[in-house]
Amino acid sequence: MDFFDWKIEMQESFKTYVDLENKRVAVLTADDDDIHMVLEFDDYDHLVMHPRWNISITILGEKHLKITTNS
Repeated sequence: MDFFDWKIEMQESFKTYVDLENKRVAVLTADDDDIHMVLEFDDYDHLVMHPRWNISITILGEKHLKITTNS
C-alpha cells in the first residue's frame, strides 16, 4: 500500500484502516480482533510506528517498509 510518500508492504492477511485526515493507519488482524500496529505522522511529518510485540519491520529502502508477524 502507499501511505502518503511511503510504500508499505504487508501480509495479505492484514486488514488496514486509513485515516487520511489525521495521517494515521491501523493494521489489524483479518478478523479485526487485534491491532498489530499503528503508523502515523507527527507534527514534523516524521513517520512514527507503534508495533505490537509480534510485529517485524524490515526497511527495504528509503521510505519503503515491509511489515510481517514473527509469530
